[in-house]
Amino acid sequence: MTRCGAFFLTLFLCAQFASANDPGAEAGLRFAESLFAERDYFRAITEYKRYLYLRPDSKKAPWVRFRIGESYLAGGKLDAARFAFEDLLETQKDPRVRRWAFLSMARTFYRRGMLRQSAGVLDEIIPRLQDPALKGHAFYLSGCARLKIGLAKSARSAFDQVGSDHELVERARWLSSQVMRVEDLPEKSPVFAGVLSIVPGLGHIYLGEYAVAFTAFCWNGVFGFATYGAFQRGHYGVGALLAAMELLWYSGTIYGAVSGAHRYNRDARLNFLDELDEGAGLDIPFPKPEAVGTILIQGEF
Repeated sequence: MTRCGAFFLTLFLCAQFASANDPGAEAGLRFAESLFAERDYFRAITEYKRYLYLRPDSKKAPWVRFRIGESYLAGGKLDAARFAFEDLLETQKDPRVRRWAFLSMARTFYRRGMLRQSAGVLDEIIPRLQDPALKGHAFYLSGCARLKIGLAKSARSAFDQVGSDHELVERARWLSSQVMRVEDLPEKSPVFAGVLSIVPGLGHIYLGEYAVAFTAFCWNGVFGFATYGAFQRGHYGVGALLAAMELLWYSGTIYGAVSGAHRYNRDARLNFLDELDEGAGLDIPFPKPEAVGTILIQGEF
């Protein structure tokens, strides 16, 4: 090897050594955590990735990768968050990292509206949780998912299992006291609305849609009378065309009443969930667990 080559090799090795032991990496990690705390998630991701580039073999690396997933989740990039947590679950053996990743994966499913998947992940992870704080969060999120699915009794059971000294216990107790009201929500029968609509407009009156009922009755009456008149005068072509149009209006009136009943029931349920969300919050205050911040800043495992 020439002197020039040896010189550049020495420079390269020195640079690698310096980067691997660069105290600036730790400062960058602290900066990333401050950005995370300020909810500047995407700038935080850049700093977390910078740390992984400088310290790929650090014991903190799995937790930094976890924080990247949390940042994507908090920033609304749910697909990226899911991929980050799935990668952790595939590559990490540490049960602590896996428990945190499972919990955040469940929340990712929850925020995507994949409620049954979220509940399934939580059912799998809850028996493994030792930390009362994490367990309380998991039960709370499980209750929220089951409530939105429509499983009122199992939702109440989940809320009741949030520990008495947990930060969410008051919210959980209030939700537990309210959740069974879902069985008393006002409902309209789609079948009954359709049957009533045999007389155009009656189904919509049942739904309280009086203007729509009046319009349906008038239009069906006009087309029905015009069809009858056309056949009476022997204008069979015109009568057939009017009859086809009247059939569309008539069937549309029945369909509109049936779908209106479904919409009424859906809106009643959504309004109920909005009330509970406003009163207690149908989500957990993730991400911001102090334990992860302690590991990243102080290196306490």
